Amino acid sequence: VLAIVALDAAVIYAYKRWGWVRNVVQAAWRGIQTAALWAWNVVLTPTFAALMVAVRFVGRVAMWLWHNVFSPV
Repeated sequence: VLAIVALDAAVIYAYKRWGWVRNVVQAAWRGIQTAALWAWNVVLTPTFAALMVAVRFVGRVAMWLWHNVFSPV
């Protein structure tokens, strides 16, 4: 834990003191933001949409089975 705190303090010190470190950190953060946005738009949103279609289909099949096969009496 102490090593993490020391590393954090060193990064903050370098970020505030040296412009090139600030530029590297900001560029890395922009890259992380771009990757996260891409993952949300291209991977996660379509995956969740497909899962919802599948869940609705399974629900319709289950209701049909319940009304027409298991509970016809």
